[in-house]
Amino acid sequence: MATQKSRRKSVGGEPAAAPRSEGYEQALAEYARGLELTHAGDYVAALELFGKVSSENPDEPELAERARAYSAVCSRKLASVPELPTSAEGLYHLGVLRANDGRLDEALELLHQGLMIEPGSARLHYARASAYALKGQADAAVADLRSAVEGDPKLRFQAGNDPDFERIRDEASFIDVIEPTPTGA
Repeated sequence: MATQKSRRKSVGGEPAAAPRSEGYEQALAEYARGLELTHAGDYVAALELFGKVSSENPDEPELAERARAYSAVCSRKLASVPELPTSAEGLYHLGVLRANDGRLDEALELLHQGLMIEPGSARLHYARASAYALKGQADAAVADLRSAVEGDPKLRFQAGNDPDFERIRDEASFIDVIEPTPTGA
């Protein structure tokens, strides 16, 4: 890239700032966008932008060095992302951990993936019912709880005492699962 030929005059006795390259403003905007992506957790896209900024701006060593530093941060973040389990058992355990951490949407996704592998798992259905109940989604919670109880009738008693079902405890459909009538569950 060519550098600007004009020289800046000093103001008030301060030394003049070094002239910037023609693409400096664009590179600075890309760097700023990379920072936004980093803060949003999109490390792959941020890494791409930082790589571009550092390689295309050798005449801006400070900006290039900062971009390289953030590239290293993004690379470390990407390297530390654990792979998701591939077994129903592993997905169940991670789903329960996410639910216990209050990350219910992640928990539901993991438990759903587990049920894709092992559709008849009573404990996967129960765990997903629990997550749905914590979100206050009674219909989905009761549907999964019915499947869980069909697979393991002991889960009926467990659900009746489980605080995870507190938000839906007064729902008629929930009561019908834990205290079935002759025409119920």
